[in-house]
Amino acid sequence: MSLSVLSIGLLFLFGLALGSFGSVIVSRVPKSKSIGGRSQCPRCRLQIAKRDLIPVLSYLLLRGKCRHCKKKISIHYPLLELGSAILIILPALLEGYIDPFTVNLGIALWLFLLLAVMDAESQKIPDAVGLPLVAVAFLAAYLRGEISWLAPTIGGGFFFLQWAVSHGRMLGSGDIFIGIAMGFILGTWQTTVLSIGIAYVVGAIIACLFLASGKYSRGTRVAFVPYLFIGTMIALVFGDRILLSLY
Repeated sequence: MSLSVLSIGLLFLFGLALGSFGSVIVSRVPKSKSIGGRSQCPRCRLQIAKRDLIPVLSYLLLRGKCRHCKKKISIHYPLLELGSAILIILPALLEGYIDPFTVNLGIALWLFLLLAVMDAESQKIPDAVGLPLVAVAFLAAYLRGEISWLAPTIGGGFFFLQWAVSHGRMLGSGDIFIGIAMGFILGTWQTTVLSIGIAYVVGAIIACLFLASGKYSRGTRVAFVPYLFIGTMIALVFGDRILLSLY
């Protein structure tokens, strides 16, 4: 399907809906809670009315406050919804068309975002989200028409070696699944290696800044999935140009 304002708009709305559902996943899955049932205000615990569950719009109309207790609602909810919508339409914008490949790739990026948020907030990478990420990323690679087994092997193998050598102390098994998914998402071993390199550089810079500011101590465990997400997004959008400049 060729791009049009209508098709992009519908895809964007789909992304907003996924983002709203993603907020439920992010807040409940790391705590091993069921994702079923109506959402509640995190402050007063009252159920949120259906009219207040419209992505982004409800937050704006309520001025970022609960209708019942008037306490502030975290801005990360609408930001996650907007971020999800942008990720869903991004592959279509990059490729210039909408088809099962671009939609599945967008969903894979959305799942990756959820894992990045969960790792940043709770330092947990639930397999309940990590395994679907691998499955959807594989499906996107299949629909692309080119499955590079070397890319996910390098991505997953890199983190498996760290996990094995450190006996799980350096990182968890969830990072292995993410490395595999990165290979399927990016499609080539070159962009996969590039994304991991970018993640380590960005992570090192930010960690140094936090150490200098006192927010981190030398024993602080750093959530690394957000940096892997950043590295993947940079490699996905700019990877070919970066690699060409290096040759």
